[in-house]
Amino acid sequence: MHRANRSGSIFLVWVLCSIALLSVQPTWAQIPKIKISKLKSKPQPPATENADSDDETPTSQPKPGNRLAAITATSASSEIANQDHPTIARDSVVLITTKGQPAAGYEAPGWVPVIEYRVNGPIESGSHLSVDFALAGKPWVSFSCATQETPRGHSWQVTCGGDEIPAGKQVTYAGPVNFVIHLRNELQGTNTTLFSGKAKVVMVPGPKGAMQMASAQWYVDDDWRMPIGYAFWGKDSGHQDATTLHVGFFVRGDTPELEAHLFYQGKEIAKYASAGNGAADWHPAKQQWGFEDCSFLGLYPPTPPEDEGYDPRFGLREHPGDYEVKVLLVGHLARSIKFTVKPDGSFDNGLAAVNNLGSDRVILPVQVIGNQEPWDKTAWKTQAFYENPLSGFTAP
Repeated sequence: MHRANRSGSIFLVWVLCSIALLSVQPTWAQIPKIKISKLKSKPQPPATENADSDDETPTSQPKPGNRLAAITATSASSEIANQDHPTIARDSVVLITTKGQPAAGYEAPGWVPVIEYRVNGPIESGSHLSVDFALAGKPWVSFSCATQETPRGHSWQVTCGGDEIPAGKQVTYAGPVNFVIHLRNELQGTNTTLFSGKAKVVMVPGPKGAMQMASAQWYVDDDWRMPIGYAFWGKDSGHQDATTLHVGFFVRGDTPELEAHLFYQGKEIAKYASAGNGAADWHPAKQQWGFEDCSFLGLYPPTPPEDEGYDPRFGLREHPGDYEVKVLLVGHLARSIKFTVKPDGSFDNGLAAVNNLGSDRVILPVQVIGNQEPWDKTAWKTQAFYENPLSGFTAP
């Protein structure tokens, strides 16, 4: 009898241990590397999603996947749709750093580039995209990018580099980095330079007592983005594809709590809010630059019919004049963005066309208010769009 009870107890203990083991979930270390997807997507029309992920990357913002979305706007769409040669949407070019591939099991310190950009069609059959990088005037790495035939009026979004770069190519270099985006077509005997840029890469030393290079980090300095904003029209998939006014700008650090208030002739007409880190958890000195896309539901090009649309059912065409977006970050006034609507309802100021932006967004000056975010207030003069600065633009 005693033996039977002991056997039952042993069996019960075995069952409980098995349940405990099955309930434990493994925790995996997050390797700070960017994996480039091999999957290809179909060419897209100018509209893109508004993605804003809070996932960490080992380096700077904006990161691949966080599209600097070129959503159809009022003025430039016809120019892009009617062009007869491929161009780069300059506001889509994003360059970051990531760790390189380990060689012979050894992960050497340093970085390699990851680049994201969008090409406006047409991209002819047989075309091939590639990017060349140079350090201190000497060739460094070159790699191909996924390419697909794309008709006029559509665009091709691509991310390449990172894990696609062979092992041993990482460098500990910091300083100016030149890069060129090419489009080659051997069927037509052409090799076109679509974009040339120069990025500023900065090294952050590791903590005291650590091996300097092994614990160092590198990032692309994008402070030039801070005083440059955009306005555009977009479709809101969460509200029956309603046409919605968007105003976008950049913030430093991880994503903060945000409220954007839209005023017309001094009177508030709409508001946008998004969740984020509060004052205690927002780190604006962090070497990240995130794009904040503020969507003002209920603002339309013309006022919709009486039985359609969302409140406040406010048509810009019927309300020409001065507008201002005031932005609160973690409860403090941090941005002022002003634009003027013409009698036809358009708000294009001509900066995008003059500078061959290549997207359907209107460029707006952004006043950065307060000292919450440390940034280089002169970077936009020479470093904008990777040393392709804007003509006719002045930061407030």
